[in-house]
Amino acid sequence: MRGSTTKGAPPPVSAPGCGWYWMAGALAALGTYGGTAWTVRSWAGCPLGNDASSNIGLNALMLLIWVCMTLLLSLLPFALRRRPFRGGRAVMWLAPLAAAIALTVLYRVGMEWPYDPPGGPCTDGYPLFPFTGKTGP
Repeated sequence: MRGSTTKGAPPPVSAPGCGWYWMAGALAALGTYGGTAWTVRSWAGCPLGNDASSNIGLNALMLLIWVCMTLLLSLLPFALRRRPFRGGRAVMWLAPLAAAIALTVLYRVGMEWPYDPPGGPCTDGYPLFPFTGKTGP
């Protein structure tokens, strides 16, 4: 007898180890940094935008985004233990990467893009005056 499995039974699915949890924090850090850099680059030409105060708000937000991404990516191994993907270990290691990319894109989309009217100053896309729907007077 070479193995402990019986004949005809599928091999046991190997559970992810501690590397998955370390990888969650690292992928969240890369996603947070990448999403923030992408946001800063998109708003660089807009003096009234998200980076108007030398990126202080974005830099402070990075810690919160990293914690949220890390928690979400850390929950992924638990979900995959209950319902593993077909394709073996390679797919189980690529799933956190795909989730980190999706969370980074979600973060960037949530930060909006500047509104740049022709002949006018660039403004944030959010209404400056509540309940009017306008970005200025």
